Amino acid sequence: MNNQQTPELDFIDLFDSLNETETELLPQHFQKAARLSQSIPLSQQRWQVYLCALAVLGFEEWLKERAIDLEIETDSASIWQPAYANLCSAACNIRVGDFKICLLTASHFMNKHSIPFPVFDIPDLTANFYVLMQVEEEQERVAISGFISYEQFCHYQALKPLQIDSDWTYSIPDTWFNTDANALLLNLRCLDANAIQLPVATPVIENDVVLLQQKLIKLTSQLQNQYPWELLTIPEGRSLLSNPELINWVYKSATPSTLQPLINIGLWFNNQIDTVAQELGWILMPLPAVSQLRSSPESFEQIRGGLNQQGIDIPAIARGAFRDLECASGSVRLYAITWILSEISQNSEWMLLIALGSQPEGKMPRSLQLEVQDETQQLFLQSLPDTSQGILYAQVIGNWDEKFWVTVTVDDEFVFEIPPFVLEL
Repeated sequence: MNNQQTPELDFIDLFDSLNETETELLPQHFQKAARLSQSIPLSQQRWQVYLCALAVLGFEEWLKERAIDLEIETDSASIWQPAYANLCSAACNIRVGDFKICLLTASHFMNKHSIPFPVFDIPDLTANFYVLMQVEEEQERVAISGFISYEQFCHYQALKPLQIDSDWTYSIPDTWFNTDANALLLNLRCLDANAIQLPVATPVIENDVVLLQQKLIKLTSQLQNQYPWELLTIPEGRSLLSNPELINWVYKSATPSTLQPLINIGLWFNNQIDTVAQELGWILMPLPAVSQLRSSPESFEQIRGGLNQQGIDIPAIARGAFRDLECASGSVRLYAITWILSEISQNSEWMLLIALGSQPEGKMPRSLQLEVQDETQQLFLQSLPDTSQGILYAQVIGNWDEKFWVTVTVDDEFVFEIPPFVLEL
């Protein structure tokens, strides 16, 4: 293990020394990280969660480039669960092969890093390897600056125990981390995951949980303005972070109950449009226009024809609307078409078709990117480098309680985030 202390460099020099592990961040990475951070109530934690999300997305790109033989799974990472991210700005429960990985963001550039204590002390969050990431947001890049195994952490902790700081973090010396990323890859390829034993969760003491819950109820109003570590003791923090139900309760208590703007496309079936859609410039398409080519607006005829060539048939029961997206690169017409697939109560489903086309007499931008997400994951992401070569569209199917977020990126520069579509009849 490389235990040589990192020389005191400024951050740019430090990043230059990490060129081998450097990865560029893409526009969609920033969008996803920003979307997650908006779900965190307090600003300082929001920023840490944002950086950690960028670290995860950058690490995933780096591993795919450097080790295509290693399978990585990040969808279950704790950072994507706002209730956990609200308390612990680290990405636990990432899987690389048989290994559990935890990604951490460097909080200081020199001798010590503030690491949330739960990643080492809460069995459900522990990992075989902890990877420290440097995130340079303005430079749009991340890099691996070191890693440590759970076994090595326990060894160091036994030699010189670290105390948990008041903000529920350990201040871990930089010298504890191995700076050789190739050694990390070697371990992930060759080491047996069982060689690094992880702790097993112990049964919670029911009385402790009850007392903590009673205390949290009294603190409900304060949780919207103060961090839990400012209100609870460290033992109480351990109990909290070992109990998923309390974690979710704290998050709901800390999050102001604001109504999220929605586009209710269920109204379209009654030839109506809601206030949110009206304010954003959505216009209902005439009822025959969606399903009959001869009655369609001129700009939609091209979309309809292109979809037919792709084998997409829009049924007569479909309803739709469009709005125009304007930017310096040109203009785009965004179409949303919907129809009901099944009204059976146990299997009610609806289709959402999103298509991008030109405005009449409008100048199309050079390139487009279309992304569709539900509440938990990305469902569709595709780019059209040359808009003269075809159309860009996406189809998703949802249950009646599902929402879909649509993001359009124009010329890799202008981003339009559309409020979520929901079907409420």
